[in-house]
Amino acid sequence: MPKIEPVAVASTTRPYFRELDGVRAIAALMVMVFHFGQDWFYSSFLVLGQTGVDLFFVLSGFLITTILLQSPHGDWHEIKNFYIRRTLRIFPLYYFYLILASLIGGLVSVWYWVYLQNIAAAFMVPLRLAPLYGPDHFWSLGVEEQFYLVWPFLILFWPRRWLPHAIWAAVALAFIMRVGLIHTQVDTFRFILTRLDGLAGGALLAFYYNTGTLHRCRRWLIALGSAGFFSMGVEKLVSHGTGVPWVEVVKYSSATALYASIIGLLVTTPTTPIHRLLGSRPMRAIGRVSYGMYVYHPAIFFYLPRYLGSIPLLAKAFLCFLTAYMVSLASYYGFEKRIMELKERFAREKPFKPVAAVVN
Repeated sequence: MPKIEPVAVASTTRPYFRELDGVRAIAALMVMVFHFGQDWFYSSFLVLGQTGVDLFFVLSGFLITTILLQSPHGDWHEIKNFYIRRTLRIFPLYYFYLILASLIGGLVSVWYWVYLQNIAAAFMVPLRLAPLYGPDHFWSLGVEEQFYLVWPFLILFWPRRWLPHAIWAAVALAFIMRVGLIHTQVDTFRFILTRLDGLAGGALLAFYYNTGTLHRCRRWLIALGSAGFFSMGVEKLVSHGTGVPWVEVVKYSSATALYASIIGLLVTTPTTPIHRLLGSRPMRAIGRVSYGMYVYHPAIFFYLPRYLGSIPLLAKAFLCFLTAYMVSLASYYGFEKRIMELKERFAREKPFKPVAAVVN
């Protein structure tokens, strides 16, 4: 690994990677395929769609850390802006869905209203304190929100020369926590500290990109991605859907390695047909509303097929996915985007700088 010389970078612009909009779209579609397959057919290959959440985590860690690293060290103004922007983007749709679910007769327990549903599920505390009712897939939104509570302070106030060590420690902590908890009743799938390596892995990419050294690590990225892909294949062959302890410990590390390498290679290599595909208008359109697709799709997949009769499975899937996209599109332009526009009033963002392909 080449020697890293950490530098503090402040910029009036933040980079914009068109192809990562397409990656966001793929992550959402992977999760949707997995959930649709759970309801209508089983395929060991489609089970990999569940790792779309890992891809979301790596991508989120990369983008959030990239934004934060554009600000000077110790910038309290950016802390304020960060939380205003995240609140305006995440809270409206999140709470709209919870309110809507409550109004139509669904049960939503207190854990969801305070973003602690993943903690309650991981430690099974609702049996002692309060029942856990609500949209099960929201566990990942709880993980991300808990990540946001701490991460901006680490990136902006931890000494920059020690920052990579702190991020690597976060990656190691997640693995160590899984080892320590694997033989307990704790659900490591939903606990923030056992899923932290995906978010921190994306943050490492952002740090090395920001220091200008990531493009010199392409061979390491290829090796890392190959190891992650191979490991995921072995884990699948060994586990066959059962909870093999060592697989439960390693599988998140494998997915993080694969997806971190893919994102790292995308942002450091010259433009290819893959870049053009991921950055194409259709992929970016799906990526733009991927948050809504993630939020709405389980309810659509549950209710819509009841009204479709015995049509072919492929047609049923097409209509379910299309409906999820159309509902998300209406939600995005109907109210999400209007609320997001308040960012310019309360927390003006640094302008985007399109990133050209890196060529050595």
